[in-house]
Amino acid sequence: MKKFLTVIFSIVLFASTAFIFYLNVKLYYRPTFASEAPYINTDIINQLHFLKSTIHNGAATTMQQAYPEGFVFTQAVYGLSWCEVAARLEHRTALYKEAIHEISYASEQLSSSEGQGGFDSTLAIPFGAYYAGWSNYLLGKKLTVQLPHERDTAAIKHFKQVCAQIDSALQQEVYPESYSGFSWPADVFVAAASLQLHDQLFEPLYRQSLHLWIERVKKTTDQNGFIPYDASVDGTPQHIARGSSESLILNFLIDIDPAFANQQFALYQKAFLDYRFGLPGIREFPKGNDNTGDVDSGPVILSMGSAATIVGIRVLALYNDSTRALAVRNGIEAFGLAYTSENEKKYLLGQWPMADVFIAWAHTTEMTKEQACNTSKAWRLQFQLYSLIILSILFWSLRLLLRLPNKMANY
Repeated sequence: MKKFLTVIFSIVLFASTAFIFYLNVKLYYRPTFASEAPYINTDIINQLHFLKSTIHNGAATTMQQAYPEGFVFTQAVYGLSWCEVAARLEHRTALYKEAIHEISYASEQLSSSEGQGGFDSTLAIPFGAYYAGWSNYLLGKKLTVQLPHERDTAAIKHFKQVCAQIDSALQQEVYPESYSGFSWPADVFVAAASLQLHDQLFEPLYRQSLHLWIERVKKTTDQNGFIPYDASVDGTPQHIARGSSESLILNFLIDIDPAFANQQFALYQKAFLDYRFGLPGIREFPKGNDNTGDVDSGPVILSMGSAATIVGIRVLALYNDSTRALAVRNGIEAFGLAYTSENEKKYLLGQWPMADVFIAWAHTTEMTKEQACNTSKAWRLQFQLYSLIILSILFWSLRLLLRLPNKMANY
């Protein structure tokens, strides 16, 4: 009996040691960069090449079967990730042309019957704030990375038309519906951000409208001072802010109203930024609230939201909290089982493309070596101490087992 227990415990000890060693090594991850201009992050390109192959083979349709907006999210965030890459490239390069092709592909997919299916064209914003927001924002980002002579006139006309529809709805309602009877502020912020893109690209038509809308938003925050998770069209909060929604909102609010965005980010750091085993992540619910997650949050583990944490990488980087951004990034690198082969990089064995597209989008804040490696603090130390304690307990337990008399072990 003692021999059997010793063998089993030794196997557990070996597997645990190997896994803990793997995690600690992964926490030292640094992206690879091209050896020639423009010296961009090639790990991101590898991620997008994996996504290119899987999305062109129906991954967005598969995600729709698992998630209510899986098709739109997959295509839109995939396209936005390529937009961030294209913005760094010379327009004559093959990679830029590939980026524009993939952005166009994603945008065309959103405009297809599959992309528009399930959305109501009779709402205040045709097809709703969610669909119109993501599809129009992607189109606007594509226009921003193109030179004026590269822009399609029909695309410009459509973009301006949807912007006008969004603006008209925002003048009437704080949070126009995504579906009949349902309003989610995060969706509306994506839509509003496309108005900011319009003013960046063309004549500044919407600056005053956005200012007035934000002033109304400020008067309808939840009990903790956050933009709520869901609300009525007049802005009345229905449920308090959540990490997944607040992470998304902060990505777009910074371009609409930087001062208000920084106020919200300060609250976000206090209420949602938390630590587990010394590693930072983003909670799905504010501290003191340990509700479980749902389809929007993704898996919630020890109160930490998976969607909130992944998108939180981008938030932390945009708001200049580079040390925590890289710490969260490397934590996902470790626990997300990142794997690269044949110029493709995937997470979770490539079985959940929704996670891969958001991780890729989060990583696009790290296109240069300065962005991707800018940290000097010893943030790994606490996790390393936890690792040492766990391994010490396991080794001490094995030692005690080996010292047990055979009779006691048989008992």
